[in-house]
Amino acid sequence: MGEIDRETKAKLKSASEDLEELIKLFSEHLRESKEIFKDNLYDLKNNAELSLNHFSTDREQVIQNMTNVEKRLTKLFRMISKKKYDTTAAADQLIEIATAHGQVKRDYEMKRNELESSMNEWLKFTKLVSEFVTLIHTKSSEWENNARELSMSYQDIADTSVPYEFQKTRKIILEYAISILLTAGKREQDDLMSFEDQLKDLMDKATKEED
Repeated sequence: MGEIDRETKAKLKSASEDLEELIKLFSEHLRESKEIFKDNLYDLKNNAELSLNHFSTDREQVIQNMTNVEKRLTKLFRMISKKKYDTTAAADQLIEIATAHGQVKRDYEMKRNELESSMNEWLKFTKLVSEFVTLIHTKSSEWENNARELSMSYQDIADTSVPYEFQKTRKIILEYAISILLTAGKREQDDLMSFEDQLKDLMDKATKEED
């Protein structure tokens, strides 16, 4: 009996160690996944801030350039407000101003398009969450396998077979019944069967009630 207890304790110890390993594995996977998720989020954040800062600087430069265009227009306005002025020179200046205006606008639109294109890359927070969930789901399959093995370990420890002692003592009880009846002088088969049936009913009562 002691040997069985030692074996059971050894199995319980092994199962307990497996449980700790499962908890450790779960914690490590969560920590690793969390770090990956956090790093990716911060990368998106940094890229977004960098792109926005660059665009903000470019936009300020565009506004400054347009201010210069406005100054040139103001200067041209003073020129053409006079009764007499060189129309050829005025036309040439206006063409230059329009050219500068167009160049500034094209530069701005190029920077804006670059920003909008980059937004498709660094504004993927939802995708990161989805990838994180997928990663956790992938890791969870290993947790489930380990948990399944752990359950089987505990099931293996649980010995639900009927102990040999039940059959052994049942046999002795029935033998004693014969001895008692013979000593009492009751040698009829009916007396023996009746007494045995009574004893069997008492011993099998729990089993019959479950059935």
